[in-house]
Amino acid sequence: MLNQEVELNKFKDSILSESTLLYIEDNEEEQKSTLEVFGKFFENVLVANNATKGLELYTQNKKQINVILTVCEIPFLQEIRNNCWNVPIVVIAEENNLSILPQIIKFKIADFIFKPIQHVTTLKIFHSILEQIDHLNILEKQQQELLQFKDILEDQTLVSETDLEGNILYVNDLFCEVSGYTREELVGQPHNIVRHPDVSPKIFETLWSTIQNGKVWTGKIKNKAKDGSDFYVKATIFPIFDSKGEVKKYMSSRNLITDEEQEKQKLKKYIMSQRTEKIRYEQEFSEKVKIEVDGALSRTNLANMQKIEQCNTTVKEVQEELHRLRTEKVHASRKVISLEKEAKEKEERSEKIQDAYKEKVDKLLATTKTAYEQYEVVKKKNDGFEAKYKKSQDNIKKFETHIEDYRKKIRNLQDVIKSLEGDIKELKLAIKKSEENKK
Repeated sequence: MLNQEVELNKFKDSILSESTLLYIEDNEEEQKSTLEVFGKFFENVLVANNATKGLELYTQNKKQINVILTVCEIPFLQEIRNNCWNVPIVVIAEENNLSILPQIIKFKIADFIFKPIQHVTTLKIFHSILEQIDHLNILEKQQQELLQFKDILEDQTLVSETDLEGNILYVNDLFCEVSGYTREELVGQPHNIVRHPDVSPKIFETLWSTIQNGKVWTGKIKNKAKDGSDFYVKATIFPIFDSKGEVKKYMSSRNLITDEEQEKQKLKKYIMSQRTEKIRYEQEFSEKVKIEVDGALSRTNLANMQKIEQCNTTVKEVQEELHRLRTEKVHASRKVISLEKEAKEKEERSEKIQDAYKEKVDKLLATTKTAYEQYEVVKKKNDGFEAKYKKSQDNIKKFETHIEDYRKKIRNLQDVIKSLEGDIKELKLAIKKSEENKK
């Protein structure tokens, strides 16, 4: 009893606590004892004494019912399957009625048990069935989310998929438009068809090392279009897992940032030209001043003094021109700062969007991987139950053979009894004649 309590405690706060059971049992005593146990672990247990009431409960609550436990009633099973093939059904079978099992298997029975019900074993069966369905639902939901992500990205980013060797499996229209290649020219080719020779091989070594370990890689990459022109992208590359949790392909989302990079390059060139212009004007000014001063010092007459005044005028003009140039430089510097600030804000916005997307993809991949691992565990358990089911089928066949043997023996015994009855009648007649003769 203590061991049973320990086993039962394992089901507290499990998936059973979020599930509804429809329980159909015509034996009132059996129903009461089973309900007392199951009611502790299921969120809700709907109980019926017969198939008609059970079908009525199912019709009223089919959206809430997660699993059905029922006595072996073929009409009930037929009605349920006419409405739904997905709800799992566990059948309670009688050991003296095993011949009916082959008939009910066609109704996609999840499992069957024998009376008297072993509560721990039955709860284990429920837990395995519901857990497997839950994991399958999670996987399906995640696949749908990935498809939704892909649909969203289709119109906004360059999307591509490759196999494990980096050969292109799929590209969207925007990828073709930007790269200049047609879809037919890209599919089947290595993804490095758009690789730019300026990009360091170490970047791609890091990229492959990251995604082959099941992680997400992000970064800026310079690509080369079919016509030889450059285009820059901010890429997010992540693995796609199969049902065993292994990487089956890679998916890439690339945001086009060519305009931002070109603005940065123009900005750098403009800053360099402004610095060069400043140095040139300062050099020219110094040379003019030096020439004029040297000329003024070498002359002593009035004409030279006039020239000195003219030189002063020239110096003044040069100073004014320098002031004007410096003012232009200040305006240009402010413009440069404004452009730098604008470029930085664009880059920060782009990085925030990319980081948010990467965080979501990371979370989705982690959840997917966990679901796959859990699915594998459940699958192994399910394989064990299938083996148990197969063994049960073999035992059923053996039971049927034994039953048939017993039936033959009973028929033989009946023949012997009939034969003895004839002998008894003859003996009674002989006794009766003997008594009459004595009289």
